[in-house]
Amino acid sequence: RNGIYPLMNFAVSRPHALPRALSQPQEDPQKAKTPTPEPFDVETRKVVQMQCNMELNEDKSQWHLTLLLILEDKLHRQLSYDLLPTDNSKDLATELVHYGFIHEDDCEKLAAFLESAFHKHRSQS
Repeated sequence: RNGIYPLMNFAVSRPHALPRALSQPQEDPQKAKTPTPEPFDVETRKVVQMQCNMELNEDKSQWHLTLLLILEDKLHRQLSYDLLPTDNSKDLATELVHYGFIHEDDCEKLAAFLESAFHKHRSQS
């Protein structure tokens, strides 16, 4: 959340289940099959500046996106992602809101920014 740890360290760890006592009632099987999604923090700071860099990977088969966001409190947040051919700017911006990396009000602005960056880099290649 504070931008000082690599994103790969944010894996959700589940606590180990303790064996149940035989006297406890069994759970409803329908409820056991649908896990409740973990809540994510909501970003309250808005983005004041955005920078984007796109480079082809070494094998020239995929684009690598590096996004630098500067928030209201001068925090710098750098995000990296290997773009898939099916990725689009709106879905990426929505996902960043969902995971609490950007404020909900910045979703449309970031989507438009990413779309222009995608168009610029794809037209150059």
